[in-house]
Amino acid sequence: MNKAYLKKFLFMLILCIAAALLTSGLRYSSHILHNLNIDINDNAFRNMDITCTYDELVNAADAINADKGQLMTICTCLYDGKISYDNLKKITRPLYVRISNYLNRTQADKFRQQKKIYNSILNDIRYFPVPRSDKRYEWVNYVNSWNNARTYKGNRTHEGTDIMGDINKDGVYPVISVCDGYISNIGWLELGGWRIGITSCNGIYYYYAHLDSYYRDYKPGDKVKAGDIIGYMGSTGYSKVEGTKNKFPTHLHFGIYIISDTKTEIAINPYNILKINENNALIYSY
Repeated sequence: MNKAYLKKFLFMLILCIAAALLTSGLRYSSHILHNLNIDINDNAFRNMDITCTYDELVNAADAINADKGQLMTICTCLYDGKISYDNLKKITRPLYVRISNYLNRTQADKFRQQKKIYNSILNDIRYFPVPRSDKRYEWVNYVNSWNNARTYKGNRTHEGTDIMGDINKDGVYPVISVCDGYISNIGWLELGGWRIGITSCNGIYYYYAHLDSYYRDYKPGDKVKAGDIIGYMGSTGYSKVEGTKNKFPTHLHFGIYIISDTKTEIAINPYNILKINENNALIYSY
């Protein structure tokens, strides 16, 4: 076998292998596309299983010239809601474009809504809801208690994160608004005690419950800025009697709710969103 023939043979062999790999990859990609599904009611989305940092998300999006919310939506679809830096880096620019085009053709409204929600939360939250103190080391602690069982007023699941004060004393820790927005709900709730609900400029609802007191006489419609003190951490609630307290340790119940296109209120897990913003805690004098 002469050298010219051998080179030609090897060249053709490489072309055949490349074609086979490309065909296989396209078939695999098509299979992935047909199994993609967007549903903001699904646990894959509501769990908010975000383990990357904000900087890692920005780096992954910038690397492929992607919209952050759109990239997170695609990652949620591909990896069952697990938005890790490793999973984000697996999404190449061609894959990002192909999946985006497919979802815009087949699930345009759902695709638009979910990426808008991700972007809204990223843009909304500027600070952790409990500032650090300039006078003491003790701060707060919290765990992922999403969907844990609750029994007061019947069997139900926990729709938020309980931020516990290291100092178990009502009225010590100020609670601040994490975002710009307006007061949409305020007053006593049997479950939540003294609570405030703030709707952001992007339409996301942030819920602060079990407050010991309010910072001032807020009214529905009052505007607030990110970082404004809205009240103080307490232990109120679990009673129809206003002012009932001390049925549980001092803490802030922090919840995040989105409104679907059908006007349904849907709770999402705040835990990892809080973790991402923990380093954005302000320092206040208390």
